[in-house]
Amino acid sequence: MADGRIKILQITGNTNLGGVASCLLNYMEHCDLSRYRFDFAAYSPSPFDDKVKATDAQSQIFYIPRLDKDPLKAAEELKKFCLEGGYAAVHSHMTILSAIALEPAAKCGVPVRICHAHSSFNKNSDRYLIKKFMRPFAGRYATHLAACSRSAAESVFKKQADKAFILPNAIDTARFSCSESEHAEAKKACSLTKTTALFTGRFAKQKNLGLLIRAFAEAKREDMQLVLLGDGPEKKNLEKLCGELNLQGKVIFAPPCKPDIWYKAADVFCLPSLYEGMSVSALEAQASGLKCLFSDAVARETDVTGGCEFLANDINAWSERLRGSFERDYFAKDKVISAGYDISREARRLTDYYDDIIGV
Repeated sequence: MADGRIKILQITGNTNLGGVASCLLNYMEHCDLSRYRFDFAAYSPSPFDDKVKATDAQSQIFYIPRLDKDPLKAAEELKKFCLEGGYAAVHSHMTILSAIALEPAAKCGVPVRICHAHSSFNKNSDRYLIKKFMRPFAGRYATHLAACSRSAAESVFKKQADKAFILPNAIDTARFSCSESEHAEAKKACSLTKTTALFTGRFAKQKNLGLLIRAFAEAKREDMQLVLLGDGPEKKNLEKLCGELNLQGKVIFAPPCKPDIWYKAADVFCLPSLYEGMSVSALEAQASGLKCLFSDAVARETDVTGGCEFLANDINAWSERLRGSFERDYFAKDKVISAGYDISREARRLTDYYDDIIGV
């Protein structure tokens, strides 16, 4: 207990960018913080820290070495936090690396330890062989399993998938809803004068943005521009590719920011990932009414509105579709809520789940 509240350590790893950090902040902002306090174990300081403190000034953020680079030192640090923290539960959001993250909690006697799968993976995944080897051990030290989607649970937990608590990457649907007038206003505010294709997220190999850029170039639409909103290790390579394809001025690299206005301003959302679980950005885009184009490696359950399209990871397939038209669904927010992805309701489910497994 802390200030009469139940303490839970959330092991998050990289909080600089990505859907997991965004998802956790969404839940934290909507959970009953009069009863629960969340502390975090992350790899390094980031803007995430300020957002956590703005939500709950008492929350603590600890820094650990990367679990995939220095597992022994990371485990040593986690053990110290678990011994000193008085945690009722440790919730690891490290998917496969939970095999390492939860061992210190188990050795320290933390009674509730949750292994949470935040993504599925396949042969196209980064470090696939390592993930395949570690997959059977992901939940080894867990007392409970959780996942962002059924497909993620099946991918990581296999025969144990039915035991996983499914907690979707829910969003604040009211924040992302968009009317016809808001679409026009946002387009003007973002200085977008053409049909706009949008990607939001981390510039990583998983997202397959090179294919999207090449398909955009192949589409040869003078009335279209592509906005890539985010940052990541592939940024320089992507900028170089745009230069080679003479796309200066046609592809806009927008720095990380609240994506609300960009969803409202754009005309089509693109997610050409090599592998993907339940994408937060895909849900946000759908709530805004954007037409969504996903690669066929994206989990089918990501289409919660029934209007998304899945394309082969092929330049011709994407370029042909980008030449087409895109119609906005101004009633999409209600469909996202009906599908069970509204954060207000799901945050209550999370604390009810904690109540149940902690026994309060």
